[in-house]
Amino acid sequence: MKLFLFFMMGASLGSFLGLVCDRFPEKSIVFPRSHCCNCHSYLAVRDLIPIFSQVFNKSRCRFCGCRIPLRYALTEFFCGLIGLGFGLSLVTFSQVCLLLMGMLLSLYDLQEQTYPFIVWLGFTIFLLIFYPVNLISIILFLFGIFAALKNINIGSGDFLYLATLSLSLSFQEVIWLIQIASITGIAYCLLRKKQKERLPFVPFLFLAYSSLILLRQVS
Repeated sequence: MKLFLFFMMGASLGSFLGLVCDRFPEKSIVFPRSHCCNCHSYLAVRDLIPIFSQVFNKSRCRFCGCRIPLRYALTEFFCGLIGLGFGLSLVTFSQVCLLLMGMLLSLYDLQEQTYPFIVWLGFTIFLLIFYPVNLISIILFLFGIFAALKNINIGSGDFLYLATLSLSLSFQEVIWLIQIASITGIAYCLLRKKQKERLPFVPFLFLAYSSLILLRQVS
């Protein structure tokens, strides 16, 4: 029962992250209350239970029948796993924060094709409570500033996210993270076969960091 509660707490955070991505910064994340984006009907408590509401309603709005995008259920499920990992003491609180940060930035990169600097900054300042600044993070941060000023192909957000992740990683782990993200990104491009399509790289960095966390547990 305790582990189930940790899972549901994580899934609830995932639901909140989805709401933040949909509304922030253009709209308030508090008002109006949760509603269907198609028919604008306000959702009841039974419509807001993470994962289970979508299962019971068959991933459709209970009022108008509009299909709910799969990303919401996937976000809730993955964040539920993060909560479960914390309940099992597989990840620390600071790692949970890094994972939730990565999830939110990935949602923005995939859905809005934007990088909310204020979100990155807020998480990073908070994480400095747990991790000291190191040389790698400083270098990556400077690369991010350079990329923003020169408007090069690699987004500044990728470097800034890497700078934050490097606070908790060794140099070797940073290299591994970049390699894993690059390989999975290339594989994605080959499968999609759309070379001119913009590649959101933050999600691959997020998946690579999640993989490193798992590898730490099995090694």
